[in-house]
Amino acid sequence: MANDTKKRFGFVIDISRCIDCRACLVACSVENTVPYTHTRIWVHDQGVKGDWPLFNRTFVPYNCMHCDNPPCTEVCVSGATYKNKENGLVLVDQDACIGCGFCVEACPYDVRYIDEQRGVVDKCNGCFQRVETGQMPACVATCVGGSRLFGDFNDPESTVSKALKNAKSVLRLDAKRQDGKSTGPNIYYTNASVEMVSLLTSDKFNQMEGKVPEASEYTVSEELWKKLIIPVLGLGIAGSFGLQAFYFTKQLIEGEKDVEE
Repeated sequence: MANDTKKRFGFVIDISRCIDCRACLVACSVENTVPYTHTRIWVHDQGVKGDWPLFNRTFVPYNCMHCDNPPCTEVCVSGATYKNKENGLVLVDQDACIGCGFCVEACPYDVRYIDEQRGVVDKCNGCFQRVETGQMPACVATCVGGSRLFGDFNDPESTVSKALKNAKSVLRLDAKRQDGKSTGPNIYYTNASVEMVSLLTSDKFNQMEGKVPEASEYTVSEELWKKLIIPVLGLGIAGSFGLQAFYFTKQLIEGEKDVEE
């Protein structure tokens, strides 16, 4: 598992404690000003299971996996999507985002969407603005049943580390990248009452296809950006800075000569 950040923030979700109250969705929407036509997080109703009179029903909270090896960062044209080097959260700099949507297509979990009003990509950011000040993400802070937990997996004394240690069962919705590597999702599902092979969608916004995870795929245009255009742009930008530095140095030298004369 890739682990090259000082902290590795992520979620532990106790499936047995989710009651589908949707408090997390409301809190997320208010905290992050999510448009009413979209959502950053979901609760998936797996339906009624079992035979009479022994029925059960499972609800699965779901959001960005904040992967160790996120495919979305590799296809981002502008560099707006990146993995925070301090805590491992996958974030979007919306000031730099150009709304091309390549990251939306590359994500095997379908957790990203394009905000049509602003023309930028949006998704769960782990409430980074709250975490920086020592608070829990809004969805965790308002979870009525205590299903959602958040913390640093690199800290053995954190709430999430202890929850994994004491869990009866642990499940990750792992996906394979095109290079064969694991995405390394940082959401761990614990204490599932039924085996979870796929998630049945309850997404009224049609942001998800209802079956995850799937293999990440890049279109021809995305591959072109990734393998050719982005490196060329990088060289061009580097060359531009180098040329500016050359002329700046030249002007300084000429200015010093004028002063001496």
